[in-house]
Amino acid sequence: MKLFISMLALGVLVGLGAWFGLAPQRAAAEAAQTKVAVYVSIPRPAGVTDETINAEFTRAIPLYANVPGLERKYFTYSQAAFGGLYLFENEAAAKAYFNAAWLERVQKTYGAKANTVYFSVPAVTTGAALVAPSAANVATIIEIKTPWYATNGLVKKGLQDAIPTYAVTPRLIYKYFTQGADRTFGGIYLWEDQASADAFFGPAWHARVTKRYGQDGKVTFLKAPVSMIQPIKSEKP
Repeated sequence: MKLFISMLALGVLVGLGAWFGLAPQRAAAEAAQTKVAVYVSIPRPAGVTDETINAEFTRAIPLYANVPGLERKYFTYSQAAFGGLYLFENEAAAKAYFNAAWLERVQKTYGAKANTVYFSVPAVTTGAALVAPSAANVATIIEIKTPWYATNGLVKKGLQDAIPTYAVTPRLIYKYFTQGADRTFGGIYLWEDQASADAFFGPAWHARVTKRYGQDGKVTFLKAPVSMIQPIKSEKP
């Protein structure tokens, strides 16, 4: 009997060892399959008008269409900064683009450092707007602190379960469901216009988030007048 128990315990230990030994490989495989969004913000040079920014955004579209692994870019700006919301096919592609040479080039060109914030994107959905992006579009970034008791798996399931709700949200063009490295979750939204974003993220939304999660969510509004969206890759037969 003691021999049996010892052998059983040894089997459990070996199994756990194998599981933990494979954990890094599993994590790497999952990262390679998970899309990544990157929010880039660069301090806006003094005196640069919205019209100038929009013209430069439009001129740059062909350049970004050839970036390896980049599926979409919303060109964004606010009163304080300009940049974009990028969607890459995986983290490796994002980090290959935003490398040291890129950071140095931004510093040299604009005399200021670029800030980059990474989000994993387990799911993407279209909204009910069913219209092409336009100059009136507004993007929003939502960040909500994950409750202490919520595991990564539970958060991902919640995001997946919410897809049908956002697929029928009026005036929403796209939503990326996001998770941040700082244990936040939320999304990156592209709306038809400012009024659409304001109406959705009104007092009732803030009250609902605070009641459900014990604290309010952070909402960042950005003008997104230009978008670069790659055609969906067809699967090989």
